[in-house]
Amino acid sequence: MSEAARMQDDLGANVPPPDPERSTVVAVLGAGRSGTSAITRGLSALGVDLGDNLRAGSGKNPTGFFEDRDVLATSKLLKRALGIRGHSLRLIDDAEFETPRMKAIQARAVEKLGQRFGETPLWGYKYSRTLRTLPFWAGIHDALNLDVRYLIALRNPLSVARSRSKINPQRGRQVWSDMEWLVNVVPYFDRLMGAPVAVVDFDHLMAEPEAQLSRVARDLGLPMGPERRAGVDEYAHRFLQKDKPSTRFTRDDLWADPQVNRWTAEGYTLLHRVASDELRLSDPEFTERWAQVATAVTDLGPLLAEFDYLRGELVSTGWNPASPVDQVRQVWRDLRSR
Repeated sequence: MSEAARMQDDLGANVPPPDPERSTVVAVLGAGRSGTSAITRGLSALGVDLGDNLRAGSGKNPTGFFEDRDVLATSKLLKRALGIRGHSLRLIDDAEFETPRMKAIQARAVEKLGQRFGETPLWGYKYSRTLRTLPFWAGIHDALNLDVRYLIALRNPLSVARSRSKINPQRGRQVWSDMEWLVNVVPYFDRLMGAPVAVVDFDHLMAEPEAQLSRVARDLGLPMGPERRAGVDEYAHRFLQKDKPSTRFTRDDLWADPQVNRWTAEGYTLLHRVASDELRLSDPEFTERWAQVATAVTDLGPLLAEFDYLRGELVSTGWNPASPVDQVRQVWRDLRSR
């Protein structure tokens, strides 16, 4: 057996299969525009039930989002309660997940998801800010007594920014996109440890989908028998052909770009090494270097909050048609008073 094959066997050796006494859930995590939709669709080829109430595809994702509508409805209530939007950067304090309003939203989600998936042996959901708000979702997992596994969708931040810029040029600027990447990947990442976790790079998935789904099955302890081959084949040779990426960058490209945030480059590099089976999440090198990234993001907390405040002020000014008029009136008053 080759060294690479031996390492692959070792990587999946200690992952237990889904608990037959409990419902098993796979939560898909990752920053937006990282291929979370395509990777979630791949889960269905592995027998993971995504539900029958999915958000329809649109111009942003014509092949589908593969997001459950009840999960999306919950996420909207969650964002409203936290006072954040998709572009928000501020870090969220643990105490914000403990308010009566938050607990009420969580209780309704437990009831709804329990009714729909409580007896489903293996199911999954995707919401791009699940990791950013993990304490909320973890409370749902605990209340439903779920066997939880995580799938992290990864994509080079250079590609993430370019993909985002086609939808929103401001959020697609590399500096801003990198900050969004950090706050949607780094906070609460350490709470995944102890659960089965798979990390899949989008470019790897597009290049070798069968091999990458095999890695997902290996790292999440999912069965990968002959009955799954037809679904995997359809996913690889039909579904993914509709969603070819327009950009592909290497780790060297990332580090060579002066616009890229150093900590975004470091975090991506570490996760990409895991996705390439060069490193394990449990390896001391990963945990030590990731802790440095996490500390750096925490230290950025006040600055990230200030970015949110200033952006909110700019948006408010830009979208309020009375603001320019009021400013002109004020200038006129000042001139008359001289």
